[in-house]
Amino acid sequence: MGAEPGLSRRPVVAMIGMATLDYLYLLEEHPTADSVNPALEYHTVVGGAAGRGAVAAKRLGGATRLLATCGTGVHAQALRAHVAAEGVECTWVAYDQPSQHSAVIVARGDATRTIIWLPQPRADARTFEQLPEFLEGVDVALLDATDEGLASAALDECESRGITTVIDTGSGRPWTASLLGRVDHVIAPETFVLKETGHPAERAATELWGDHGRVVFGVTQGPRGGVYTTGKEPERMARWDAAPVIGVDSCGAGDTFHGAYAWGLAKGLTLAECFETAAWSAALKVAQLGNKGIPTLEQLEDARASAGAGKRDRPHQEQATRT
Repeated sequence: MGAEPGLSRRPVVAMIGMATLDYLYLLEEHPTADSVNPALEYHTVVGGAAGRGAVAAKRLGGATRLLATCGTGVHAQALRAHVAAEGVECTWVAYDQPSQHSAVIVARGDATRTIIWLPQPRADARTFEQLPEFLEGVDVALLDATDEGLASAALDECESRGITTVIDTGSGRPWTASLLGRVDHVIAPETFVLKETGHPAERAATELWGDHGRVVFGVTQGPRGGVYTTGKEPERMARWDAAPVIGVDSCGAGDTFHGAYAWGLAKGLTLAECFETAAWSAALKVAQLGNKGIPTLEQLEDARASAGAGKRDRPHQEQATRT
């Protein structure tokens, strides 16, 4: 794990992996075959684990970098423009193929989503050559597991520089588990750990820690919050709660969570504070369509303060909930 970031300057967070352009459509419900459906709302937003993660970290106040591949054509141009508009420092490696992008359908009734996507270009030596300069002065690097070669090369460079690493496992690829033992902070959805161990979050996190992560193994459980451990002893296990919001659009909640968590590490927050910040960032994102809800630090603190005031105003309700 890298040294504690210098707190006298803005933390530098690097995102390495997939960035996409999402064409997002809000419908009353998911379409059926041979139907014609009017869109209630339409948005074009930055997606992908690294792309949306970079947006989340940048809005919280981090000096944020993104290294990603893209294709050519109108979708790539729009993607690059959207990321640049967020103030993220971008290193793109373009390949002569259609750029990755997705159509995301969100059903208003239950906030579920359907995603139709095109794959990202695979990184090669051209991308790997960018890593040394890209990682210069970085405090924390967030990786995804979408491109085995890129993730492995990035881990090599981070290890040589002592940079703290975080990985978003996503649902898992054939190579994902083989990378995790090289990562400082592993955060995985419960679907991934169930697939790996057959056990729910608490038991799975304890089993996977050590062989699948060097400092922290966290498991996200959506609206139930999540758990994390720093060792195999029961006292090393802790839980965070999900923030109290009404879900509107769950697409990208995990990306936002990971970006905010990486920012918290670079800022020097405690682990509990990192997970709480990530949970609030993801929840506020889910509470609005697209990326509108991904909060600034001021917005996040205001939301937490309002929720705290609400709890103080409802003592009897809180007591009933606990019992």
